[in-house]
Amino acid sequence: MVKNANWKHAGLTLLELTLAIALFAIVLAAAAQALISYHSALTLQRQRNEAVLHCRSVISEMRNVRENNPGDFPNAILSRWPNGGVVAGFNTLPQEQIVVAYTDVNANPLEVIVTCSWVDLRGRPAIATVSTLLTDR
Repeated sequence: MVKNANWKHAGLTLLELTLAIALFAIVLAAAAQALISYHSALTLQRQRNEAVLHCRSVISEMRNVRENNPGDFPNAILSRWPNGGVVAGFNTLPQEQIVVAYTDVNANPLEVIVTCSWVDLRGRPAIATVSTLLTDR
């Protein structure tokens, strides 16, 4: 049997293997950080979309009340959603609170501002606001 003269130099040295593992760990850490950031941004966007949906739901309910009480505008709306009042029934977001405000309760059209506030994934306050004009038609 003839032995290869370079058999001792075949493969990786311990230093090369250590450097390869370190480089792989750095790339893996960067990828993990990118995925965590992406997940956080995606979660915040989902929460913001849900908050806007809740605000629009309140405005839709206001339009239904207006349609069902044509001679009682804006009193039918103001009695159910007072100026600065908190809207109950929405609690899918962390510490969610929805507040309805009006620029002038005697105006026609009635400017409605619905604000949803909650606490985001990192514990910071977040706010989404939707406004519209309602008339007596």
